[in-house]
Amino acid sequence: MKQIEKEKDPEQIFISVEAFDAIDSIHEFSEEYKKNKKKMLKQYRKSLYRPARGKIIKAAAALLVAATPVIAVTASNSEIISRIWGTSGRENIEPHKEIFIDEEKGISYTVSYPAREYTDDALDKADELIGGFISYEPVVKEIGDTKLTVLTAAYDGYAAVVAFTLEREGEVNALTYSQVDNESKGAWFSDNAPFWFRFADCYENIFVDLDKSTKDMLYCYDYMVIDPFFKEEKGLMMEIYQRTDSGEGEEQGGTLSIPLKGRINSETYVNAEGGGVMLSPISLKIDMGTGLGLSPEEVNDPWYIYYVSVNYKDGTSYIVHEHEMEGIHSCRVEMDNAGYTCGVENGIVFVFNRLADTEEVESVVVNETMYTLNSK
Repeated sequence: MKQIEKEKDPEQIFISVEAFDAIDSIHEFSEEYKKNKKKMLKQYRKSLYRPARGKIIKAAAALLVAATPVIAVTASNSEIISRIWGTSGRENIEPHKEIFIDEEKGISYTVSYPAREYTDDALDKADELIGGFISYEPVVKEIGDTKLTVLTAAYDGYAAVVAFTLEREGEVNALTYSQVDNESKGAWFSDNAPFWFRFADCYENIFVDLDKSTKDMLYCYDYMVIDPFFKEEKGLMMEIYQRTDSGEGEEQGGTLSIPLKGRINSETYVNAEGGGVMLSPISLKIDMGTGLGLSPEEVNDPWYIYYVSVNYKDGTSYIVHEHEMEGIHSCRVEMDNAGYTCGVENGIVFVFNRLADTEEVESVVVNETMYTLNSK
């Protein structure tokens, strides 16, 4: 466990990473709370280990687009598929704790991180499950002295995954990243980054492949939850912003359209009261409003989803998520086997860190409620 030294003994608060770094988009938090949380989260992330950074270049430059040939590649057993949804470059992670200190308030936060497991489940069926819906049409953009290359994209209507690289001679200086960032809400753009980007109408978590990346080239996998306002026919739209020459502001530097190759198939599973979940090989969307026994307030709080598993016909299970809830649910080890999790209106979406073999699923369990395939 990483310790942060402080001269005086601060008040200690023990919380989970979900509670500390939760998505608040569906909650009506006060502006003061949001501002304080953002500040705390930024300082917390800065307090954790990250690779040494070189000086950040602040001069903005013109964007140039380069056309590249289509890569001919199959999904099954390909390296990129294994790195997004398999074990290549990844090791299982035991539960651990990190300490954050709010120096202004004299409070330390001991943040608990859950265990994570990676498998190669269903990679041998990747062609069959998702192969026809993965776009391998690389798009390249020069952003100042950094080259962005989008390698591939997959989409199922509720979630998307995009693989991209950032390349800059000397060192990539736009993203701040670390192993612990990979375990929380992903790599992030610092206030001093020469540029930053986001996908419109998406909530996202950027995972940096620390095994494959070098200081000159970062390999990144962006796990995203799609907003209901997303326009599928337009593809994924990346919005790019550059810091002004003075370094005191930013300006939009253009957009980049990422082509999609259709929508990955999904199936509806229902509980006894008619509540549903949508399951695809890359994600699970849960309607929290029916059949889970949640109050109107709890329906809009993803914390009340404490156990999720995809159960297969052979008796094995993919534990997507599990955490303790005092007086309700206990577990030996808290687990987070999602690439990204985000609350949506009356529900929650889990973007998987592996492929789910939807052809072999027997049931889905959410909390204590079982869902079976809707045959209607």
